[in-house]
Parts: sequence; C-alpha cells; structure tokens
Amino acid sequence: MRRKIMGLFIIAAGILLLLRELGWPLAQTVSKWEFLLIVAGLILFIISIQKPPRPRLSILAGILIGLGIHSWGLAQIESWPDHWSIFPLIIGLSYLLIGGLLQKNRSYGMVGSLLCLLGIFAWPGVGDIPGLEKVAQTLNTYWPVLLITLGVLLFIRK
Repeated sequence: MRRKIMGLFIIAAGILLLLRELGWPLAQTVSKWEFLLIVAGLILFIISIQKPPRPRLSILAGILIGLGIHSWGLAQIESWPDHWSIFPLIIGLSYLLIGGLLQKNRSYGMVGSLLCLLGIFAWPGVGDIPGLEKVAQTLNTYWPVLLITLGVLLFIRK
C-alpha cells in the first residue's frame, strides 16, 4: 500500500513539473517551496497513519505543514506575524493536535500545551488580545517560566 501511495505522489509530482514546464499559471503557483513543504508534510502524515502507526513521524509531518503554512503566510499576507515565537507555537500545535488529541498521549498533549502557551506569551502582540491587555507585560516578561516548567516535566517523567 505504501508503494502505491508513493507512486501516486511521484506521478502527481511529474504532472506538476510537466505543467510548470508548459507554462500553466496554476503550476507556477503550486510549485513554490512553501506549497511543496505543505505537500511533504501531508505525505509524511499519510505515511505515518498507516499500519503500523508512527506517532513521531506524524508530529514531524504536523511541524512541516505548520512551517509551510507560516512560510506561505509570510510570502502572501502582509500583516502575517514574523516573530520567532511563532515557531514554538507551530511545534506546540503539532504536539497538541496530533500527539495529544489524535493519539491520546497525555505527555505529548502537555508538551504541546506548554509550547503553545510559550509561543503566545513570548509574542509581543499578546497585549493586543482582548482580555490580556492588563497581564500582557507580565506574560511577556515571565514566559521563560513555561520553558523551565516544560524542562522540569520532561526531566522528571519517565
């Protein structure tokens, strides 16, 4: 089954490259590296959910998809945030959604939650979120406490 899926993706890549060489405008847009990063993440995710399931590969796939979406957003949307705190947020979302929710793994869910909170609290725009204006300065100053907490949890857990 895995060979058939890989064969289909190789055929699709060949068709895409042929259309690009022939000058089709949609193929020019689709063959940008941001889109290809998203496609690579989707391929890894499809492979990871087949029998036997590979949870770590699915988390890597989620990170690739998140990085592809972020890169696409930077290239296409003028007001897309480009602060470094987006990266822990992407990794945290991957751990939380794929590891915590889909695979029902509490450890992955906890790591994902803490990384998401770290990414949100380290972002300078946290003060613009309604309801967080008053605590934004404190959150923006003490976000490393979440990183320390994550390290301690990973250190003491088996």
